[in-house]
Amino acid sequence: MRYVTITDLSPEDVLDRAKTFFGRHSGLAVREETEASVTFAGEIGLARFAVDRAGGHTNVRVETDRVVGLDVTDLAKRFLYTLRNVH
Repeated sequence: MRYVTITDLSPEDVLDRAKTFFGRHSGLAVREETEASVTFAGEIGLARFAVDRAGGHTNVRVETDRVVGLDVTDLAKRFLYTLRNVH
């Protein structure tokens, strides 16, 4: 599944928040990390977050290897929802 959202947070802050969120709410571990992305993997699936800054906001893209269900996709969607509520 693929999802996209925007936020006023910096790309670095988004990735830091993703690591904190997935560290608390899943059994996923960081598999790969760059300046502009972080990939989590574990028993419930794989999720890759990529960020870039454009037009005064941060674009956040996430791809998971599962369809919607009680797995990594649901966690990814919950995390993206938290970004829309940041002021």
